[in-house]
Amino acid sequence: MLSVFSKADERFGGGHARLAVVQYLTSDVEGYLRGRFASDESRREMFGVAAELAYLAGWKSFDSALHGLAQRYYVQALRLANEADDRALAGFTLRAMAHQAVDLGHGRQALQLASSALEWSNGFATPAATALFTILVARGHAATRDKFRATSAIVEAEKHLVKAAPGGEPSWIRTSGFTETSLASQAGQALRDLGDLSGAEAQFKRSVSTRNADAYRRIHTLTLANLADVQYAQGRLWQANENWGLAMDSMSNVKSGRAYGAVQNIRKCLSSLGPRMPRFARSLDQRAAAMLDSKTSPVGGYR
Repeated sequence: MLSVFSKADERFGGGHARLAVVQYLTSDVEGYLRGRFASDESRREMFGVAAELAYLAGWKSFDSALHGLAQRYYVQALRLANEADDRALAGFTLRAMAHQAVDLGHGRQALQLASSALEWSNGFATPAATALFTILVARGHAATRDKFRATSAIVEAEKHLVKAAPGGEPSWIRTSGFTETSLASQAGQALRDLGDLSGAEAQFKRSVSTRNADAYRRIHTLTLANLADVQYAQGRLWQANENWGLAMDSMSNVKSGRAYGAVQNIRKCLSSLGPRMPRFARSLDQRAAAMLDSKTSPVGGYR
């Protein structure tokens, strides 16, 4: 069930089946946790999967812009991971909390959470997991404008990921699809926050070109939007317009507060052009407005 819900989340966004995940947690899974186990190993495995489901409920809430609710599920996921005696999984949840913090503009808090993920999982995390935690440290440093430490952390994360063996990584790394593609997306966001727009653009292009766009539709959508944003910031409106259009194409059937925010940002950028807005950009602006206003919008319901 975790696999089914996780794959659906990556393709259709946090607003898809969020309540189904919560219902499954509070009915079936809670009952399983109160049961009897044949061994301590079985108990730890059950609590570990329950922690992953609680994390998923938190992640879906975060993606739906329900930030207080997300934090509550993350706390539950941490408790369950501790019951499972899985320090790396606890680090994975702390990393998600860091991701939420940096997206909300709380750079110092994000850095503290990402650093805690590394410290808590030290000696227990696999190379890919360590790379994942390290790239969030990079984003924390970037958000606090520490260019040297941010770029050093990006390099360190890449070194860890090179050592990863796909078959030896935990289920939550495999399910989330953390690979070179995901690392490039996060590195691009760190470089963008540092003001290195050309470096950010290169990383976003790397991520877009290597991602399975159908299986990971939501993050593909967001990465395209991020790519367009940095192209727009560099004064390349035509290229930005093309990638914003591709991002909206990719949003079909995606229910995501973050995707909704990306469309809002398109309108904000284009509106700054005022009467100088060219016809091709005006057409995209009208499309974005219709997407935000439509009751059947794939990003509707998160206003």
